[in-house]
Amino acid sequence: MPSSSKELPADVEVLVVALKEAQQEWMEAQNLFSEVTEPDLVDQAIYRLQAAERKFMYLYKEVQQKWMGGG
Repeated sequence: MPSSSKELPADVEVLVVALKEAQQEWMEAQNLFSEVTEPDLVDQAIYRLQAAERKFMYLYKEVQQKWMGGG
């Protein structure tokens, strides 16, 4: 994402906020995965980690498309 002093369109701004939240969720999922020790919780931690990563990547692509692609 380019750093610029110009204001973002409202729809992009909403996506950027969601992207930051998704990044935080992803980091929390990574922490959970690295700390979990019970075998029954490993699958749940993996699922959460993969879901958080996919959510982040989806939002990242949306921001990129709207901000960079102008659309």
